[in-house]
Amino acid sequence: MITTNSPTRIKMRIFFLVLFALSLIMNSALTAQTDTTSSDLNYQSLKSGNTKSMITGSAFATFTYDKDNPVKTNFSATGFSPIFLWKLSDRLFFESELEIAIEDGEVGIDLEYGKISYVLNKYMAVGVGRMISPFGAFGERLEAAFVERFPNGPLLMHHEDGTNAVGPNGAEFGLDVRGGLPLGNLKMNYAVYISNGPSIDHTGALEYENFTDNNSNKAVGGRIGLLPFQNSSFEIGVSGNTGIAGGAEDSLYKDVRATAYAIDLSYVKDLQVLKSRINIKGQYNAVSVDKANYFDEGGSEYTFDNHSEVYYGVLSIRPIMAHSKFLQKLELLARYNSLKYPDAAQWELAGTTTRVDLGVCYWLNWRSGLRLAYEDQKNPDSSNSNQFIIRFVVGL
Repeated sequence: MITTNSPTRIKMRIFFLVLFALSLIMNSALTAQTDTTSSDLNYQSLKSGNTKSMITGSAFATFTYDKDNPVKTNFSATGFSPIFLWKLSDRLFFESELEIAIEDGEVGIDLEYGKISYVLNKYMAVGVGRMISPFGAFGERLEAAFVERFPNGPLLMHHEDGTNAVGPNGAEFGLDVRGGLPLGNLKMNYAVYISNGPSIDHTGALEYENFTDNNSNKAVGGRIGLLPFQNSSFEIGVSGNTGIAGGAEDSLYKDVRATAYAIDLSYVKDLQVLKSRINIKGQYNAVSVDKANYFDEGGSEYTFDNHSEVYYGVLSIRPIMAHSKFLQKLELLARYNSLKYPDAAQWELAGTTTRVDLGVCYWLNWRSGLRLAYEDQKNPDSSNSNQFIIRFVVGL
């Protein structure tokens, strides 16, 4: 989320506000338009009844309690994320999301994504713009506040965790081709894409939030998901991404390449013996950077094996077959997170960080509810941090 006050960021905030206002105006115009045709332009597919628009999204409010750090005991991150959807014809679509939030005392306005898509056939669509990277499953499918069952995201999987990223978890500027294929009882979905690619700084840290590219090389990546069961209860996905991270005019890093890969899985099963639905999800990311020389805070040159890993696994149990309506809406959650940066890296949290999250989610409906969680994090310096987080989410 944009939180700095540099002139570039301020201009971007103004741009996003203008875009937001124009989006509301366009939505009103599309909703109220009449059946107008033209002999010069083919507006038949765009007239009222064919052109459709919708505003959806979510809003959230958060409270955090930290007994060891009173400064962090606050009513904290609060905001809303309107999602704008336009169907311009049976083949042409536009979708975008803004996030407007206050966090750590800063107002942030971010264009989460804005993408134009065209359906080529029933197995393939092409899209271009600022897109949520189809790398792994969490960013595209699970990050949204009304989907994520916890009030916090897994370690370094969240869209906002761009600095020192372990793979492109957030949004990228680029073009993708995606779709799905039936293979008998087996189903397959796929996405391949090109994007501006990552950048690297003098400490070896990567940044994938690519508003602009720092070289002419474009990153390439993709994900293949397989659903081997007829009821689609299990899916496993494999992702990859590679690109030159160094700047074109940076003689030290101009040929340095970053290569990332990920494995994700999802399994949902109703167990009669527990009268419950179990939901298992997880993702593993790794990224390796070509050997290069870096600089510490004193300006001294050094090198290290620049390889990082992060993963999480989550189990939830929801007694949807219980006799009590209260229990049917209750979901018990447990998640394990692990982040491993190179020990020699000059970054915050260099080394291994682990975190255990225990939570409860109470669903008011399928898009709204109350999320509670206790997180216990062990840092590389052997210190511990503990927080209790409450978030109320409303799906619009």
